[in-house]
Order: sequence, then C-alpha cells, then structure tokens
Amino acid sequence: MKRYILLATTLFLLAGNALAQTLAFDDITMKFGYKNSNGIWQIEPKYQQAFPFQQMDRKFAVVKYDGRWGCIDVSGNMIVRNLFLTQEEAQEAGDHWYSAEEPGKWIYPAMNPVDRRWGFVNYYGQWKTEPCYEGAGRYIGDDPMSFAPVKQDGRWGCIDAKGILIINNIFESQDDATEAGRQWIVGRYYDTWRMSVSDPKNPKQWGVADYLGRWVVQPQYQMVRQYPNGHNYIYTQAKSRGRWGNIDRNGNVISDFIFTREKDAVYALSQIEQGRPLDDWRLPEQRTDTTLWGWVRADGSWAIQPHFLEVSNFPNDTGLFATGKCSNGFWASVHADGRLLSRPVFTLSSEAAQAGKQWDDDNKGIEEAELGHWLYPVQDTGTMHWGYVNFEGRWVIQPRLEEAKLFINTWNNRVAPAKQEGRWGCIDHTGQFVVKPIYNNSADAYAAARRWGEKHKF
Repeated sequence: MKRYILLATTLFLLAGNALAQTLAFDDITMKFGYKNSNGIWQIEPKYQQAFPFQQMDRKFAVVKYDGRWGCIDVSGNMIVRNLFLTQEEAQEAGDHWYSAEEPGKWIYPAMNPVDRRWGFVNYYGQWKTEPCYEGAGRYIGDDPMSFAPVKQDGRWGCIDAKGILIINNIFESQDDATEAGRQWIVGRYYDTWRMSVSDPKNPKQWGVADYLGRWVVQPQYQMVRQYPNGHNYIYTQAKSRGRWGNIDRNGNVISDFIFTREKDAVYALSQIEQGRPLDDWRLPEQRTDTTLWGWVRADGSWAIQPHFLEVSNFPNDTGLFATGKCSNGFWASVHADGRLLSRPVFTLSSEAAQAGKQWDDDNKGIEEAELGHWLYPVQDTGTMHWGYVNFEGRWVIQPRLEEAKLFINTWNNRVAPAKQEGRWGCIDHTGQFVVKPIYNNSADAYAAARRWGEKHKF
C-alpha cells in the first residue's frame, strides 16, 4: 500500500514539474512565452513583454500584448484584458481578480482603440463608463467620495463613481484637477480654496476658480499666480496692463497694479500682512506712460510722484531720505515727503546719498555729522571747472579748479587733492592750497597732505 502511495506522489510531482511555467524568450519570434520544466512551450511566445508567474500560489502573470498590458492565467487565458497603459495598472487589476472581487467593483481608465476616446472598464474589459473623454485618470478615494480626473474640450475636471461630472472641466492639467478632487473629498478649505486658471475660451485671460471648477474671479487678468497654501488661499499676485498687483481670494484689489516686477508686488504684500504703516513705506517704481520714477506705498499708491530719471531705495524702505536723478541729469538727496534736501548737482547717486546721510545724522543729533562742514566735489556744467558744495548742493568753494577729489574724512586734517595749472596739490575747507600744486598725480598730493596734516590741526 505504501508503495502505491509513493508512486502516486511521484507521478503527481513529475506532472507538476512538466506543467510548471517558466518565463522564456524566443529568439525566432522575438517574443516572450512560458516553458515547462522539460523546456517545452507551455504558453506560446507571443508577448512583447512579460513577467514571471508570481509565487507558487499566484495564478496569473502580467504580460504586454498588442501594445497594452493585461494578465493571463496558468493556461494562457487572458483573465485581465490587455487594455492598460502600464504594468502597474494591470498588476492591480490582477490582484483584484485573484482576490475574487466582483468585476464591477473596481473600474479602470481605458482608451478605445477605435476612436482613441477614454472611458472606464472593469478587469474583464467591459465598459462601465462609455469612452467619451479625451483623457482619464484613475479613481481616487472610497465610495461614495471617490473621483476620477477626466479631460473634455481640452480641459480637465472630475467625475464621481457614477460618472457624473462633479468638478467642471476648466483646469489645465490632470494634476490640477486631481488636487481639486482631493479638496472635494477632504473639504478642509471648502469655502476658501482657490486655484488660478486661464479661460478655456481665451487662454490669455486668467481668473480664479474654487474646487468645483466654478469662477470666483472672472478671467480678466494677464496672469494670476497660484495661491500659496501657507496663506490659506487668501492673497496672490495678478498682472493687469503689464503691471503687477495683489488680490485676495475673492478678487478684491489689495494693492494696485503698479509694480513693474512681480517680486515687488510680493514684497508689498508682505508689508501689508505685517501691518507696516502704508504711509511710511516706500518702494521705487516707474510710471508706464512717462517712464519717470517715483516711490509707491505698499498699497500701490504714489508716496512721491514720479518725476525723476532714476531713484534709489529709502533705507529700510522707511528712511527719511533717498536719492533721485533730476531732469538736468544730476542727483539730489530727496526727503521722505518728496522735497529736495539738496540741489541736483551731484554726478553720482552715492555722492547725493552721502549728503543726505549728513543731513539725516544731524537730524538725529549725531555730533559727528557737523552739518555744513563736509564738502563734496562737483563740476560746474557751464565752465566745466570743479568746486565744492555743501550738503544742500550750494557752492562753498567756487568752481575754479581743473579737477577735485573728496576731502580726507578727518575733521582735524580736512584737506582734499585739487588740480590747478596741470599740477596737483591740496586745499583746505576755505579753498586755499595748503599743499602747493607741484605734484604729477593726486596720489602724491594726497600723501603730502597726510604728512602736512600730522603737523597742522584746524
């Protein structure tokens, strides 16, 4: 009796080995198939790509046939139709088949090869949602709150498990529609969530939509940036007539469309959010029609009207002075209220800034400022000679020099290199030469002035 049992067991194992499927590649057909342990084709080589049968207890393998992925059983029967674009999708359908779930419970996006339209099928390949879309993505979520992104008329929206459109197809990408769908499930910001979207009928016009794909702000802007989640979808930047401004989630203008650069609008918004006084805050900005420069507040209104050729920043955006290049082509220091602190006589913005700093330091009560004592070299546009002006830009040393340099910044030996009759020397604050003009260059005259200063104090 034991002998018969042993014989039966041996025959069973031999039969099992003979029927074992091993993935193999056929050099003649250049296709994949499956062989038994005797090297005989158990499943003919006809697949473009294939994977091994998964473990001894798994009864299916993922294969690619006619350009699409599906699953076969141990006999080569197609138990999951080859209609999937990826191996991962076919694998998931095979898992559902193996778990004996009913075919209609799980549905998958598939393209009809006849008209290349997309719909949804079960793993048997039966259409559950007729192919009528330009594109489709996988279902996300659990019933009854599940959705799938679909593309129609060139834009993406979402349908529910019954195929009903729940999110209007106005989104430009599948990812955007999917994000809106996830919000539909979660509903965390159901009344505030926003996404900027271009108009499907006129892509050059941008507006703002909620998670159902409904317009909250009608498309009227050249561009609208996406709302940052950190702001809980409250504010963003929009562009109108070539300029940037800020709007809230309902389209209310927070700062006017006056900024040339987007980053300036972003910065203005940060000032508003931080509660900084709008009247004290100033940012250089250029007017579109005149191309002249002025300064604007955080809300986009003009703090100082634009009538400068160029301007600089106010220190920390709230300082009391900046510099502006006036219509005569020269720079002046400018007060925060727009009046000139100096005459426009400075060649460089840095020179006007130094004059403004002297006024500012004196205004703050800093003793070292010595308002009126510091002089600045300036060339007279009429005679082309050089002289020195005070912080107001008024002549203290009349323009009679061929060239002039800055004074040495120490009050006790305050002298400056100056050129006369082709030679360099140094003058004091009255304009008198304390170092005779006998040197070939200003550096030698400067060195001589340092030596003179060691012996003479004002």
